[in-house]
Amino acid sequence: MFRGISHITVDPKGRLAVPAKHRDALTQAANGQIIITVDHADKCLLIYPMDQWLKLEKTLMSLPNVNPSVRHMQRLLLGHAAEVELDAQGRVLLPWPLREYAAIDKHVVLVGQATKFELWDADAWDKARDSWLLDAQQSPEATAILSQVLL
Repeated sequence: MFRGISHITVDPKGRLAVPAKHRDALTQAANGQIIITVDHADKCLLIYPMDQWLKLEKTLMSLPNVNPSVRHMQRLLLGHAAEVELDAQGRVLLPWPLREYAAIDKHVVLVGQATKFELWDADAWDKARDSWLLDAQQSPEATAILSQVLL
């Protein structure tokens, strides 16, 4: 399970050092094989260990692609999917088209989401997080959800 937030620097070659606390899990779950793709809702990247990606891919491909919405999701998620591996130093190379999509330059935030990660430009993360916090504080629906989950 991937939890927590890590602030990381992307090097000039576009490599990201995966935090040590996640390297072992990625190696055990998927032999260090990772899929990186775009998030359809936010300007961030999704990072899946290969075993989790294969489940998602199978589900996505089982949907009826005669439905335009399904086809669009397949194009976005599968079309942008890049297969990468952890190198000996625990780094992954972020492909340029994906870095460009998420406006990732140097400072990023890696956010654990149980079975996957989100990778955000640090400034974009800060703005989105602040907006979500404000929404949560002002939303009766968010309060109800949190009450169900936290109690």
